Amino acid sequence: MGYRTIVVGTDGSVTANAAQRAAVTMAKRTKARVVLVCGWDPARTNRPLAEQTLRRAEAAVRRENVDVQAELLRGEPAELILKTAERHGADLIVVGNKGIGEATRFRLGSVPDRIAHSSICDILIVDTTGAVDAGRTEARPYRKLVVGTDGSPTATEAARKCMELAMQLRAEVTLGYVGDPVVGAIALEETSAARPERVEVRTRVLQGDPSEQLCRVAEEDDIDLMVVGNKGMSGARRILLGSVPNNLAHYAPTDVLIVKTVDLSLDDVQPGHGAVIQIGGGRRVAAFRDEDGAVHALSPRCTHMGCTVDWNDADKTWDCPCHGSRYGTDGEVIRGPAEKALAKQDVPS
Repeated sequence: MGYRTIVVGTDGSVTANAAQRAAVTMAKRTKARVVLVCGWDPARTNRPLAEQTLRRAEAAVRRENVDVQAELLRGEPAELILKTAERHGADLIVVGNKGIGEATRFRLGSVPDRIAHSSICDILIVDTTGAVDAGRTEARPYRKLVVGTDGSPTATEAARKCMELAMQLRAEVTLGYVGDPVVGAIALEETSAARPERVEVRTRVLQGDPSEQLCRVAEEDDIDLMVVGNKGMSGARRILLGSVPNNLAHYAPTDVLIVKTVDLSLDDVQPGHGAVIQIGGGRRVAAFRDEDGAVHALSPRCTHMGCTVDWNDADKTWDCPCHGSRYGTDGEVIRGPAEKALAKQDVPS
């Protein structure tokens, strides 16, 4: 989970400075560069003041020996941050939670809310209001992470990213499953089996509403960072308030990292991993990238009855969730009832 470019906005406020410190800390851990964005609008501020704010923020980042690029732009903050992230091919946007934790958080003018629902990359929502209230002057250390899974491909991808981040941060992970204990035990075992070496993973089976239960675990276990996939936050369904990522973004008692697990592109598939992605024209393929960087693309439709296969990161196989067929990374059948291999597909080079 190598973040290369991290975008964070600044306006010189105390909460913005807290988000900036979190971005710098993450950049130092992942050896990323930071792109600072400061927006100005004649109706609210003047350009000289914005320039002064940006230069002060840039100097603070440079003192931490982090590669930084500062950009002064005119316009609405959320729009500027999103466009800057897209222009730089950012892997992560860091934003404070100011404006996200009260009843008015759903108004369109809420910068963190809009970014959370529109970001094309991972987004770290920092509890900046909590940091200010607690008088913290340093970024919160991420020593304990929590992530939930239900065995689905998107949840598995979120758990994989969480465990890889834990390896970089030297943190421990609590992996929670909300639902049937028997099914949960299997899902937790399979998911935790993919953890990197030296990453300690604790598992918990929970009962009740997923968002509420994960928040309860965060409070009980003194969790520093909650990780969740962005399923339910993209496309036409992104404003469904019942979605787990939406609820955690607004109600979590700690920082929240929303990782990109749907709408994946070929660039999101890391060596040694696979994912069902969309390529030109909306065509879906099951793509695996080997350790040499070569991509092996297959049809995601199981040859038994046409279900969509899932990537099994623990066993490095394509598994059908409907009837249990399993395929290798080359598409050949490992286990039936399927008899034919997955069809090979061409992808843009």
